[in-house]
Amino acid sequence: MTISHFPWLAALEDKSGPKYKAIAETIGDAVASGDLAPGDRLPPQRELAWALNCTVGTVTRAYALIEKQGLAAGEVGRGTYIQDPAEASGGRGIAAHWHTPSLGEDRRPLRTMDGISDWRSASGPADSDTGPIRMNHDYPPLGLESLEASRTMAALATDPVLVEMLSYQPHAGIDRHRAAGADWIGRRGVKTTGDRVVVTTGAHNGVLATLSAITHAGDAIAVEALAYPGIKAVAGILGLSLIPVALDDEGLVPEALDAVCRQQQIAALYTVPTLQNPTNATMSVARREAIAQVAADHRLPVIEDDILGMLVEDGPPALCSFLAPELGYYICSISKTLAPGLRTGYVMAPDRHTAQVAAAVRTSSWMASPFTAEIVTRWIESGAADRILDSHRREIAARRDMILQAFDGLEIACPNGALHAWLTLPPPWRTGQFVAEAQNRGVIVPPSDAFVVGDRETPHAVRLSFCPPRRRERLDEALSALNNILTGTSRVDAIQIL
Repeated sequence: MTISHFPWLAALEDKSGPKYKAIAETIGDAVASGDLAPGDRLPPQRELAWALNCTVGTVTRAYALIEKQGLAAGEVGRGTYIQDPAEASGGRGIAAHWHTPSLGEDRRPLRTMDGISDWRSASGPADSDTGPIRMNHDYPPLGLESLEASRTMAALATDPVLVEMLSYQPHAGIDRHRAAGADWIGRRGVKTTGDRVVVTTGAHNGVLATLSAITHAGDAIAVEALAYPGIKAVAGILGLSLIPVALDDEGLVPEALDAVCRQQQIAALYTVPTLQNPTNATMSVARREAIAQVAADHRLPVIEDDILGMLVEDGPPALCSFLAPELGYYICSISKTLAPGLRTGYVMAPDRHTAQVAAAVRTSSWMASPFTAEIVTRWIESGAADRILDSHRREIAARRDMILQAFDGLEIACPNGALHAWLTLPPPWRTGQFVAEAQNRGVIVPPSDAFVVGDRETPHAVRLSFCPPRRRERLDEALSALNNILTGTSRVDAIQIL
């Protein structure tokens, strides 16, 4: 046997550290990329040792490590083979099966997990196989994050740096973690350095810290007329008033923002320029330039929440890349792109305010968790973040096709990369009525008045988050129920109510 018989072994040459760990990591990379699939047999230990010019003991340690990580199993007569996630968990915790989405791509698709068999939460957003189907929270579908987390935590468990990660660290984050954040932010066209980045406990904490640093109680903040509900909670805590700005199909209307700034003193603008929540509007480059010009004219600080921007392949650069450096505050996290449970985000602030944002993080949470920030940093540095992101994009695209097919003929905003659809309800349906009927049918949909800023009338539209159902079968069940509401007997009930 030679390495040429197993092309995935070629990556071993780029690995450093103990040989057995390098072999285990190479196998893990091959599983993550799809070069090794569940059931694939690994080379016999003696043959692999001969091919790699190492001892059998080294290969034995490598195979023992990947078995401990749940990547492989060994059986007499079968040898060592890549294990199915369901086998590794005994049918618990990890998906009962992997599937290969068929998205019409030329390259080999990643194998991604389609569901979790035992992820249940009575009060949280996670969906189970029984009970109501929740479509009221935005977070990514299951991809490669569980696999990558298992590998990363196994490596971290034997790394001396673990002691440091379990101790207090600077409020802005460890330099290496801040540098990884700058790398991640740079992918959206925002050029920055680690010393301008503050590590936060997710984007929500980043918004709170940023507004705490640059505003005072009683200040007015401009926001989209339909906005992320969390901004209302943050404004309430800080004593800020929210001033709604008109939206169109590209997001904020520049003329409306300019008018608001002329009418009263605005301390800052909070905006989601890419896949706006809830309308899914995305600003064109021309629109971003126009908003940046309004900000320059009024010396208006802009807080850009770009939590979803990374999901859009070849999307427009971040709004902050068009702003003067002293006006732009860029916020992102890995919650919607990689793994919400790691609660890691980043704020890029102007030089003069980085320390203030870090001080606000200290006040609200003391510091972001160094342990989870270390996991995310290793993902960014190793390329695991890109593999996870790609697996999510693929599953999102497949589910988007399901949404568009289910509501074909209706007015629906669900662009590429979106985690939800913004569905305009056909007459005579009203939002509250539809939400109540959906709940009667076992589907949880958020009330649209949660997104309304000010006294604007609630639009007759609903946000449908299509990633919480962990299996596509559950999503299909929910879409069928909602479609039946719009086309079935409940429509008659709606007319009678009116």
